[in-house]
Amino acid sequence: MFQTIDLDLIDERILYTEIRNLKVYYIPKKGFAKSYAMLTSDFGSKDVEFSVDGGETFRRYPEGIAHFLEHKVFEMPDGENIFNRFTELGASVNAFTNNRQTSYYFSTTDNFYENLELLVKMVMTPHLTEENVEKEKGIIAEEIAMYDDNPAFRGYLEAMKALYHNHPVREDIAGTKESIYSLVPSDLQECYDAFYDPSNMVLVVVGDLDEERVLSVVDDNLGDRKLVRVTKKSWTEPYESKKSEAYVSMSLQVPNYILAWKVPPGSGDLMKDTIAGSLMAKLVFGKSSTFYEEHLADGIINDSFSAEFNLEKDHGEMFIGGESKNPEKDRDAILEYIGRVKQDPEFFKSRSLEIELIKKSMTGQFMNIFNSVDSIGITATGNILRGKNLHEYILTLRSINQSDVENMFKRVFGVENRAFVVIK
Repeated sequence: MFQTIDLDLIDERILYTEIRNLKVYYIPKKGFAKSYAMLTSDFGSKDVEFSVDGGETFRRYPEGIAHFLEHKVFEMPDGENIFNRFTELGASVNAFTNNRQTSYYFSTTDNFYENLELLVKMVMTPHLTEENVEKEKGIIAEEIAMYDDNPAFRGYLEAMKALYHNHPVREDIAGTKESIYSLVPSDLQECYDAFYDPSNMVLVVVGDLDEERVLSVVDDNLGDRKLVRVTKKSWTEPYESKKSEAYVSMSLQVPNYILAWKVPPGSGDLMKDTIAGSLMAKLVFGKSSTFYEEHLADGIINDSFSAEFNLEKDHGEMFIGGESKNPEKDRDAILEYIGRVKQDPEFFKSRSLEIELIKKSMTGQFMNIFNSVDSIGITATGNILRGKNLHEYILTLRSINQSDVENMFKRVFGVENRAFVVIK
């Protein structure tokens, strides 16, 4: 049976239960023709070292193993083409791996329960052989080479490598050609056994569905699995970045640049800190900020300019960048403005109205999520992995004040924790 969590602030509700240690969340959307399901392993690209014996012993695996395993989950033991089968059932299926998770998902207007059965069977039926693992190495090596030709991706990766000394978040999610070719089937099987145990997974379903039938489909196809307690490796990073500058040559007509900061760890609420950081980025460098309006007008920046804030439990980054014929001039303008803000004790106090307007805009953007089953599923999964439910976002956003935004600014913008990357 489901437990009900009422989201009174947004007139929604979430139904929650566990089936053989698998956390299952159902967000009902009455009258919606489209339905969605996302099955997620708490296994991201940074989880390359972990223990399954309570922290007694840790094993290190090659970079890119989570992404490699994502590819292999789509291969069934009987040789069935799983993509064709989902298509025959009227569904669009896909998957992704990021630093935090590996997720498999589909959306459909037809045959939801048959597609859900297929999704659960697929994820819970590994097929790892010497032959199919070797074949996949070439495919992923080509994928790595393709992303090497993407300036935005290269810039991001170089920025992460410049910021971090040893945290695996500095590595490409897909790994390197060397790490991929070092993989053996037993590596993949060990990671699968650890992280694809239901106790380390979350299922989110969204739509106008029969909740009892959802439970029945999951229960019938989950299989009997043991409870696995994974202890992930903790990483300690110095405050300062590994390198202050990095340059990448790609023969671009117009160079790209990223000015990046490694966000020091905090001891507070992760969701509150994340929202405060995003709000701060919009206030100081967003499209309606003084900086953006002034320097767009004088031609120092162009409309490619953007600022992004990201925060996880064990790492965080602030990125500011865009395209520029003179990246160093953009960098100097950004740093000069940060210095001005630091010297102005009234900067944040004088922008209390702007902060409230940004909060209203962020509230509206969040509310729009509930018009799309895909967006609900993705957002709900991300929050659940952070230990939060959907309704807590609005409550937390409402609690953010000018002091929270100012403190995040001070936390982020240091000198030793930054790096400047140019791709030209």
